[in-house]
Amino acid sequence: MRLAPSLLAACLCAALAPSAGATIVKVTIHGTVAFNSITKAPFTQVKTGDGAVLSFLLDSGSFVDSPSFPTRGYVIDQSSCTLAFPTATVPLQSPFPAGQTPYFVIRNNDPAVDGFFISTDVDGPTSLPLAPVGSFGHFADAFHVTYEGSTLASLDLLGALGSYDYTGLTVFGWSVDDGPFDPLGIDFVSMTIETAVPTWTDEGHALAGVAGKPVFTGSGSLAGGSANSLALASAAPGALAGLIVGLTSASLPFKGGTLVPAPDVGPVLVPVSGAGTIALPFTMPAGLPAGTSLWMQWAVPDVAAVHGVALSNALLGQTP
Repeated sequence: MRLAPSLLAACLCAALAPSAGATIVKVTIHGTVAFNSITKAPFTQVKTGDGAVLSFLLDSGSFVDSPSFPTRGYVIDQSSCTLAFPTATVPLQSPFPAGQTPYFVIRNNDPAVDGFFISTDVDGPTSLPLAPVGSFGHFADAFHVTYEGSTLASLDLLGALGSYDYTGLTVFGWSVDDGPFDPLGIDFVSMTIETAVPTWTDEGHALAGVAGKPVFTGSGSLAGGSANSLALASAAPGALAGLIVGLTSASLPFKGGTLVPAPDVGPVLVPVSGAGTIALPFTMPAGLPAGTSLWMQWAVPDVAAVHGVALSNALLGQTP
């Protein structure tokens, strides 16, 4: 039985309890490579003068206060954290070392300065392990900036929204470390802390049918009350496709492919047009908890296909 597209939002509301929640915040740090003596991939092509960008997402409601210092560490979304150069984009070590958590830490009036650093310890700066391996274990990224006076009003992340540069800067440190050494140094240029603009992210894992690999795309804002459009192409014409929605990613083996969402919502059954396409408009329900992740993927029956089904790529969206 077909579930009308207009009921997709109602299904999401039923699966998710409204919450005062928090706000998803994006931190973007810009710099310029000062020197690089690393001879291991992927840093070998990074040159002096190249731009460097460290970016990651935070949940303003997910933090730990230090019992000893005026510092507060906001948990970094590990999957969103990258250190990017023109020739390489480097993620955090995955899985992250057991028992450790990456934080973006705010320090306020400590004792007469304010600042920010990344760390696995809310009390002080440490480096965050990166995926590539150097001569002394995983390379690691270290970053901190300190500002004079009362640059910040509190330890509240939302109160720190804005842009930061050399104005009031007293000291900074930014490097890619290899054990006790810092063979790649980066000069700090600027940092922005802003409310994240949610986007649909392609998670891959499509399984081809006779018509090819179904191509799943999404557009629109994931904010509550906003209009969105989900589109499918290259699917078997006339089939009744099922949209699977999950609040977590389970990556289940399915008919020779991978079903990415844990099937919490759906399937939303929608017929594929004679052109092998679907256009599914819907409005995001209001009141969903901030930072809610939604994984979506189409399963399209395809009797002529080897496995009898075609799977689209999966999309990941996150509410602001």
